[in-house]
Amino acid sequence: MPPPAIPSVPSTNKSLPQLISKEQLSSLEAELDQGASIAALRRFNVNLQALPSDRWEAVLGPVFTELTFNLESFNPAFTSCILMVQRTIGRTDYVRRDCALKNMIQPLAGEYGMHNDQPQLRTHRELFASFFASMFGASLESHMASASSPVAAELLWSQMSRDIMGGGGGAYTDSVQQASYAMGYNLAIEYLADYEKTWMLDSFRALDTRIFAPLGRKVDWIFLEVHAEGEAEHAAIGHNAVVNFVEAEHMPILRKAMGDHDRDFAAFYNRIADLLEQ
Repeated sequence: MPPPAIPSVPSTNKSLPQLISKEQLSSLEAELDQGASIAALRRFNVNLQALPSDRWEAVLGPVFTELTFNLESFNPAFTSCILMVQRTIGRTDYVRRDCALKNMIQPLAGEYGMHNDQPQLRTHRELFASFFASMFGASLESHMASASSPVAAELLWSQMSRDIMGGGGGAYTDSVQQASYAMGYNLAIEYLADYEKTWMLDSFRALDTRIFAPLGRKVDWIFLEVHAEGEAEHAAIGHNAVVNFVEAEHMPILRKAMGDHDRDFAAFYNRIADLLEQ
């Protein structure tokens, strides 16, 4: 289990702007529940569970090419979000900034197998490679070396990088506003990942019964199980980071950030859902 969100330590500075409330932020998360990404994820998983058993490798291979790049691209995205908060040094409150960063660093560290009071475990990239090899009987490294470019995942990464590092693609130029945008974007990634990995685990388990087990493949579930178990906690950590840092008047900035990721993440999943229909 990932560590819990760091408890808030209120700043003693009484002149600071009012922070966004948990209720306000929850209302923005509820908008994601009805957003484009949820519809795209549902479509992807319907198509995934309908994977043809006679040519599953040919259909699923290009999807894994996209997923491999996409999953790794979230690591620099998280790093970028952290940097945007760190860049407000001298402009934001010391305690608020520190509390936000203590929360934000945890999911990123977990990607590399690092958890408080534990020896370093396998990285999530290693877990994903093992998941792939257990199904395909070949290494993920060799697959990626011979695969075509992951066009959809590369596009999503370029959009994420543009928006996180550029304050919504240039919408915000003030460093504090840019940090609020990055924190909203970070939360949207984590919030939607809970749906993504939980549903993906269910879909692959259905495929195991129909395709992999009859072939004698013993699927290594650790990657999906870790994420299906941990993403809700990561979303809670991202939520806690926001309510300890972002000003209440920046709620529109948060909404834009979360909506921007919802839009582009949905486009990515619709594209790989298309691949499953070929």
